Amino acid sequence: MSKIFYLILALLSISSSAQTARGEIQRFTLLHDRVMIDRNLRERPFNHFLDIDLVISSGVQTLINDLSNTSDSSTTSIQKQLETFQLLSKNVNTEKYIDLLVGAGIPLPDIKVKGHKFYSSLFYQFNAGIMLSINNRLDATNPVAQVYVRKEIKKGLSTIYRPKKNLFYELSLYQMTRADTAVNRTATELSTSGEFFNLDDLSKDQNSYSLDFTYNKRSENGYLELGIRELTVMSSSDVESLYGSSPLLNAQYTWLTEGAYILTQPFIGVHYRKWYNVQRGIYGGAHFNFKKQEVPFSLTLKMSNQFLTVMPQFKTSWFHFSYTFKNPYRNPQDEVWVSSIHNLQIHFPFP
Repeated sequence: MSKIFYLILALLSISSSAQTARGEIQRFTLLHDRVMIDRNLRERPFNHFLDIDLVISSGVQTLINDLSNTSDSSTTSIQKQLETFQLLSKNVNTEKYIDLLVGAGIPLPDIKVKGHKFYSSLFYQFNAGIMLSINNRLDATNPVAQVYVRKEIKKGLSTIYRPKKNLFYELSLYQMTRADTAVNRTATELSTSGEFFNLDDLSKDQNSYSLDFTYNKRSENGYLELGIRELTVMSSSDVESLYGSSPLLNAQYTWLTEGAYILTQPFIGVHYRKWYNVQRGIYGGAHFNFKKQEVPFSLTLKMSNQFLTVMPQFKTSWFHFSYTFKNPYRNPQDEVWVSSIHNLQIHFPFP
């Protein structure tokens, strides 16, 4: 166990030296992919009747309310601009992040043919995310709000094929609709509109047919998982989002160990997408579960080169609840001060 811990620390120390240029799309993608990995550590995708998952940075609601109160005040336009400028200056070189996922599914009848098993479901998934940073890099006396907003809808079919007890493949085929926008807002613009972005800017959809594929092989010592997500098979529209099309690659190995009362499963992995360096995707951690299955609590710890993530979870056969806390143990990150991130999930799994 100690050797695994030191290996994780060594990899993270290497990745911490790699820096990339700040951009809202790049930053959103990195945080969003880390959240996707967190979700996969807790649950298998597309295996629920209903899934509600909210990720939000500390201080987001305060920032939005302060801007709304300033723009709605009865003061003069010049006074509003001054108050908005003071609000931006107060939060300069900070970032805020929101990521909402709502999913629903319907299980289909299982198919078993000569030891080969197929478990399928239909699913619908809505995802919306916001990446906001306030900076004064271009003009030290005039901070601006940089905002990236994205919405995404997936609907399709997911199938788990299990030819052997220690091996399964997971394939999901779906139609994906994506729209996004990136804007810069000055104090003058924000004092007038009172909003960091306009939802009308998300009117142009990029439509495509995509797939997710996962390979999972288990042995006596642990299991290996290799996956690719959001791989575009065919584009069905001429519109292309700012984000474009880039699949997420992921590899993870999990060790299986036992104790007197607690099952410990250390893991190490890496994920990659074109919007960030592969070093940023290195992570490691461990699952902790009580040996007695009737105890419905578990804990997962995960570390990347920027965050320490704690994921306690309550699980029954029909209801899962988890709270995830991502603590930025390194600040600033790419010259921006990062807040802690909170994640609440309610999950109603298939039986």
